[in-house]
Amino acid sequence: MYVCICKGVTESDVRKLGQHGIVCPQAIASSLGLTDRKNCCGRCLKKLDEFVALATGEQHAVGCR
Repeated sequence: MYVCICKGVTESDVRKLGQHGIVCPQAIASSLGLTDRKNCCGRCLKKLDEFVALATGEQHAVGCR
């Protein structure tokens, strides 16, 4: 399933980041190019906590500080 239509990012892409240890919301967004306001509307950024859960495989993951 797509998590960002603008960038063509899928749940699988987010899980792959988690497998490489990238699980902080800011790192996930940056790694996937979701902070590029020229090519991403930013709606997906509202769901970063869900992306962390996907990356870590946890139901209720806590963001990094």
